[in-house]
Amino acid sequence: MLVGAFACAHTPQLLARPATEDRDLVLRVHAAFARVKRRLETLRPDAIAMIAGDHVEAFFLDAVPALAVYVGSECAGTFGRYRYRFPIHEPLARAIVEEGIERGFDLFYTQNAPLDYAFYVPLHFTMPEAAVPIVPLHVNVYLPPQPTPKRCHEWGRALGEIVRARPERVVLIASGGMSHFPGTDRYASPEFDYDRGLLEALRAGRGRELAAITAEELDKTGNIELRTWITLLGAVGAAKADVYCYEPSWHHGNAVVEWPL
Repeated sequence: MLVGAFACAHTPQLLARPATEDRDLVLRVHAAFARVKRRLETLRPDAIAMIAGDHVEAFFLDAVPALAVYVGSECAGTFGRYRYRFPIHEPLARAIVEEGIERGFDLFYTQNAPLDYAFYVPLHFTMPEAAVPIVPLHVNVYLPPQPTPKRCHEWGRALGEIVRARPERVVLIASGGMSHFPGTDRYASPEFDYDRGLLEALRAGRGRELAAITAEELDKTGNIELRTWITLLGAVGAAKADVYCYEPSWHHGNAVVEWPL
């Protein structure tokens, strides 16, 4: 059963906290993460299914899946000085693969790909105590050709159906965004107004509209990672978002959002 849904920024600076960052802004995002953690402790999930992208750490030119599921017994990765390892909820992971394929999605699965920091940063701040197993769900956001927003939304809708039919209490978390332009001359000029317009649509329960956004528009506005959010939106339908925070740093729109179900 699907008991909760969230979206969280995974900006590396929120964890590394270099001197370039506004300390008060970072702490406000940390406070929003803490609120998610409290909610997770209240929701008592048996598993957290996290939808995230990959910064060319798990997959590269030898294999670039559009959509992937981490299966096996555990997953692990590194980010700077951090070394992390999480148990995987195997029955749920395998059900998502098998039933996703039955619904027409050609899902890639892996048992040993490194776990990207896009998964770790939100989990570092929000994992409840005691910790629960996860199911990492990968969406290709960086290496063209990426799945279309429409396809991501369709996959999310199927994912929601699969999870709702399961006996476990499952929370979905989308990791990523909002606007940023890493590695480009637009790094210091994110599209904050675009972000705010999207958040207003989500507050009104109009998340389905994001499925009609073009890949070109996502790229132009620095929001290619919103494919993970759009996947989650397929699962939550017309639920209205509760925006915990939107903190525009000099290089990144940091948002933390819940969809109360």
